[in-house]
Amino acid sequence: MALLTNAEYLDLGRRIVPLLGIALAGPSAEALRGLARAYDPTADDSRIGAEVFLFHKYLLMQACVGVFPEAHVDHIVGGLFAALNERASGLELGPNRQQAMHEMWRLRAGQFDEPFSQDRMQRLDEESGPIHWKQTIDQFCQNVHEMVDPPDIWAGRNGPSHLASQFVTAALDQMVLALGEINRLQFGETV
Repeated sequence: MALLTNAEYLDLGRRIVPLLGIALAGPSAEALRGLARAYDPTADDSRIGAEVFLFHKYLLMQACVGVFPEAHVDHIVGGLFAALNERASGLELGPNRQQAMHEMWRLRAGQFDEPFSQDRMQRLDEESGPIHWKQTIDQFCQNVHEMVDPPDIWAGRNGPSHLASQFVTAALDQMVLALGEINRLQFGETV
């Protein structure tokens, strides 16, 4: 399978970026904000917002990995990040701020990799039950406020963590569906 040009990957990234905006304006982002406030009532709204953004950016990246042909994934994710950087360029962030944001992304992506992989395997298990992304959501909460002995956010049946799990699952499913259509149009493949 022939690779695309950098401009074509950037164009794909530009078509994918709106999916992040949809997720950030949707119920999963609101549910995660509510969970963060329940987990740490003293958490700053800007910190919560940043963590919600990084969480959904990670989900979108993982959705790309799961949908697009393996030979193109790294280039498509690169195009996505380039398109996000284009959008951020209007914010006139200095080089130090840009570097700090890049480092934070690398840290968060590394923190989410293992929990997401384990949760993904759990979700694929047909007998896993209704709670998905448990470890990934736990990591999100620790990113909002790291605690040595965090509370059990999964106690009970209808708490904010359960709601977040349902909405994160729906957001990820929506991303995969939309990316599947982009994949079909670009590469003629279906997921």
